[in-house]
Amino acid sequence: MKNSGKIIQPISLIERYSKIFALIWTIVVAASLIWSIIRLKDETLKGAYIQAHISYVKDILYRRWNAMHGGVYVPVTKETQPNPHLSGVPERDIKTPSGRRLTLINPAYMTRQVYELMKEDYDVRGHITSLNPIRPENAPDNWETQALRAFELGKTEVSSIGRIDGKEYFRLMHPFITEETCLKCHAKQGYREGDIRGGISVSIPMEPLRAIENRHIWTFAAVHGLLWVVGLGGISWSLRRIRQSEEERNQAEKELRKMTDELERSNAELEQFATTASHDLKEPLLAITIGLKLLKKRCEGKIDSEADKFIVETIDEAKQMQVLISDMLSYARVGTSRKPFEMTDANAVLKRSLSNLRILLEQSGAVVTHDPLPKVMADPLQLGQVLQNLISNAIKFHGDEKPHIHISAEQKEKEWVFSVSDNGIGIPAEYSERVFEIFQRLHNKKEYPGTGIGLATCKKIVERHGGRIWVKSDPGRGSTFYFTIPDKKVADTDYSETEKR
Repeated sequence: MKNSGKIIQPISLIERYSKIFALIWTIVVAASLIWSIIRLKDETLKGAYIQAHISYVKDILYRRWNAMHGGVYVPVTKETQPNPHLSGVPERDIKTPSGRRLTLINPAYMTRQVYELMKEDYDVRGHITSLNPIRPENAPDNWETQALRAFELGKTEVSSIGRIDGKEYFRLMHPFITEETCLKCHAKQGYREGDIRGGISVSIPMEPLRAIENRHIWTFAAVHGLLWVVGLGGISWSLRRIRQSEEERNQAEKELRKMTDELERSNAELEQFATTASHDLKEPLLAITIGLKLLKKRCEGKIDSEADKFIVETIDEAKQMQVLISDMLSYARVGTSRKPFEMTDANAVLKRSLSNLRILLEQSGAVVTHDPLPKVMADPLQLGQVLQNLISNAIKFHGDEKPHIHISAEQKEKEWVFSVSDNGIGIPAEYSERVFEIFQRLHNKKEYPGTGIGLATCKKIVERHGGRIWVKSDPGRGSTFYFTIPDKKVADTDYSETEKR
């Protein structure tokens, strides 16, 4: 694995994203607050409209009640004097049997007095007005004039926010429709039943409603401010956690790179040691073998038969030791190979393996067949080593019949499954995993010579390629060894990671 100074997600980038998230959160909270304030102001206007409309309906109802009774008599007081506009009405003024003076109050007079009370006590203003008023006091102001003209054009209601005497009011005005009871006073003006003879305006003070609105605005502002602070706190906490995770990941990467470097150095030292040890062991072992062969040549038949047998066995053990050293060196070099995988034709690899085993094949009379094999991403030398070890084992562990070996490959999902089948002595099921362990042998050297390293080397090579190896066997009838190699599609994207592992 090559060292890399780059960090996949730099902390500076995370901080930049956190600032963006903080900005987005601020915009969201601000937008929500603005929207809430807009809705609140709209609700305030709706509340003012409802109050004004109720006041208007109330005015119409008690005016209608008064008109239904032809007016009502009330005591004459300083505030309630006889209405001069009703001077032509019979019995405008009467006396009770006790001598108390009463005067007739028509709907307009009654409404005007109620408006004065409402204005004094609640600052709610009502006004009956017309473009052709009987009383000058009933003349419309500018806003009412525009509303009355709008009624003439067919509009049935006018409302808006305005100012009266420097204060803010919600103003509502409806047209005043002439009813039959109204003609008693207004027929002389030329009005007929159903005519619009003016309007009733109601003005609701906004100060109390604005006070409630402002309290709600402050409440919304406090809630949104709290949400904003909590959100920023969450983003800040997340940033700290991410930064901590990044630092931990970077530290882990440094430790991993350090361990990888140490592993590479260890592998290099192991390979160097194995090579050196192999050379240093083989050289004196070769000298011993040559010396023993010379001793055998000079002394054979001159000492005794036991000595001759001892010399022959010692020479065989020396040869076995040479094979063991070679196999151990081969096993050690599997994990230290730095050769990258390449697209490899398994047919060509098998051909070279059979060529290397030519003498063994001829001596044993073994028959080797194979199906067309695929191209895979692999180390061609190591793939050949696997095939060669499996074939030589199939020849070595043959039964009474001549060895018959068949090699094939089948694509399954994301891998190629290779198989090497034989008609040999087979392997008991309880040893199907043990045979892949180093130095594990199921027979003694006299029966079947070997070092017990071949299958362990195959396992190590297959695992280096990202595959697995196993065996299925029927004792006395043969065995089939299987191993997998990722197919081209997977290897193209994943083999480099496998190589790193």
